[in-house]
Amino acid sequence: MLRKKLVAARDLIPEDEARAIDAAIASHVFESGFYRDAGSVFFYISIDREVDTHKMILTAFADGKTVLVPRTGKVRRMEAVPVGEEEFYTRALTEWPRAFGVPEPPEGFPQPPEGFPPAPSFPDLVIAPSLAVDRSGYRLGYGGGFYDYYIEKVRAQKNRPVIAAVQRSMFVTDEPLPREPYDMAVDLIVTENGIVNPSSFV
Repeated sequence: MLRKKLVAARDLIPEDEARAIDAAIASHVFESGFYRDAGSVFFYISIDREVDTHKMILTAFADGKTVLVPRTGKVRRMEAVPVGEEEFYTRALTEWPRAFGVPEPPEGFPQPPEGFPPAPSFPDLVIAPSLAVDRSGYRLGYGGGFYDYYIEKVRAQKNRPVIAAVQRSMFVTDEPLPREPYDMAVDLIVTENGIVNPSSFV
């Protein structure tokens, strides 16, 4: 029920307003130290009225970042797959198979893309989706648990990435969101108003 309410509220935002908010969110990401220091960035591929990542991905390519996108498997499993700019903008959004409505690299997709250096085992930065984020940094997603599993996995690495949720401020709540035992909090929340460390909420 809560997920449906959040999707409905998100869909009511006028497109022009959403584009302006998303552009401000992207600016805060690109101006941040955690983005500048990242050689590789794992982006979700936005669909419907989610915070737009397509322009973020385009900028990351232009900045010389290694871009990775998700491919889901069974039982909450998800991996980060490197993709080249030409492949992403000529085939990904039109020809790739879809899981839960999201384009995903097909099985057997070359890793790394031709002409790219070998991709890291884990990215330096993860840009995570959400329907809402609470003051403790816990995201409400779509219920599949894929990102929670992935975050848990990458945090076990010696050089753990920064996990940042991008979200419009109207969907950042002081009230705790419903939480499952396997849910994982993010390190940072990026809204149109700036970057927030969840621990800084009072």
